[in-house]
Amino acid sequence: MNQNPFMVGTLEQKTIVVRVGHDPGAAHIGTLTIDDWTVKCAVGRGGLVEPQHKREGDGKTPIGRYPLRYGFYDPDVFGDAPRGFDFPFLPKPPNYRWIEDPGSAFYNKLVFETDETQPSRRGESLFDLFIPVGWNDSLTMAAGGSAIFMHAARPDYSGTAGCVVVAHEDLLELGRRLRPGMYIDIAPVDHEAKAPAPLVAAAPQAIESVTFHGLRPGPRVIVTGAVHGNEPAGPYAIARLIAEFRSGARLLERGTLTFVPLVNGLAFRQNTRAGHRNLNRNLSESPIPRDNEDRVANVLCPLLRAHDVLIDLHSFNGEGEAFALIGPQDNTGALEPFAYADAEAALAKAMNLPLVVHGWLAAHEKAQGQKQAAGVNGISSLQGVGTTEYMRFSGGYGVTVECGQHLAPDAQLIGYECVVNGLAHLGVITAASPAIRKPRVLEIVDVILAAHEDDRLVRPFKACEAVTEGEVIGRRADGTDILAPYDGAVIFASMNAEANHELCYLCTPSSRLG
Repeated sequence: MNQNPFMVGTLEQKTIVVRVGHDPGAAHIGTLTIDDWTVKCAVGRGGLVEPQHKREGDGKTPIGRYPLRYGFYDPDVFGDAPRGFDFPFLPKPPNYRWIEDPGSAFYNKLVFETDETQPSRRGESLFDLFIPVGWNDSLTMAAGGSAIFMHAARPDYSGTAGCVVVAHEDLLELGRRLRPGMYIDIAPVDHEAKAPAPLVAAAPQAIESVTFHGLRPGPRVIVTGAVHGNEPAGPYAIARLIAEFRSGARLLERGTLTFVPLVNGLAFRQNTRAGHRNLNRNLSESPIPRDNEDRVANVLCPLLRAHDVLIDLHSFNGEGEAFALIGPQDNTGALEPFAYADAEAALAKAMNLPLVVHGWLAAHEKAQGQKQAAGVNGISSLQGVGTTEYMRFSGGYGVTVECGQHLAPDAQLIGYECVVNGLAHLGVITAASPAIRKPRVLEIVDVILAAHEDDRLVRPFKACEAVTEGEVIGRRADGTDILAPYDGAVIFASMNAEANHELCYLCTPSSRLG
């Protein structure tokens, strides 16, 4: 059996190495190297700049090591080939802008145009394939520089506004060589080359929280993002909100409001769901922390206990509509005792999402029972405890907001609007009230486990996709069909579940929030 690299505290990080300055007469020309592949490249027309000196419009490329999280391509040029690459590429939308105005709330963010009268941006050969570089994009610094991409060079390799560019004929090969979690390392040619540090050494040593204290009493609210590191909607939505409160565009009228944009900084840096393990399972403090998530939990759990209400922003891998996940009805049972079901449901309803789901921990307990019956060791109800469950156990309440697919254009806006609507409902800010729609409500009631590692679902189901009784939703390794036992919906579907792990959960319509 191969040893899990996370367990020994190291993981090789593939790196794009960009070195500039071979020719003093052409300060913007350099080389780009991935493993044994090296090509000519160009950077900003003003050459390189130390990151602390980078400014909007200076025509310079910041020195440093930055993450690459996703890319876009023009399907009219490359067909669907980039969708098959290891790195996550999406088809380039017809109309979009990258906001470069430091005064905008969307500064250094991608905005998708909805005005169909605007000319299509497909056909711009310099951007037939492009990858945003993770510069100034977590907690954005106004005028700190924006729109740093990797894309195609002009034929004369002229300097850019700060981007890193290669020949158009090298774009596809560049895309093929990219890997999830990859970094780009930009430096002068005489920079001392160093091997990538182990992830433990590179792990963030602190969690940033930003707290605003109202001058009148009110609820203590905490908003979290990036509990899972490959879910960028939360951090981006929270960064926008922090900027608005700092600038005075939004005012906290009462209570306490804490933002934690990057809960799991290591996972976010890697662009992976987890650093060493899933933080949103078995969330608790550890007297003797063994991994990144233990150390994060030792900071996060006291933060949660110090607040009354949690809004936790997430996203999901497949397609589907955004939804809110809430806890059980009020009860005094042993699994998840709770006393604030009405307040929690009202908060979820105020967020104005089309779908609300409940029943997670009870369904997870059913899954644990099936695993135990199958002989799986180490089964515990605590494995279903994440941020909102911990919040309920601590005497508060919380809503998980699934903002949509990880890279969906509107995911961060959905997260932003849910937080604004939620804060207005709680009375800590004043905001325009949307026309509240009645959401569809589902209860998670069952689970289907993989009995064999080759058991598979028949397709990648959308989040909460409807199924009908008797519909074939999967196939066992021996060829037996897996049938939907009743009319309902599929949630948390997995296309590569291991034996005795969840293929999917099943939902039925619920009368809650009626």
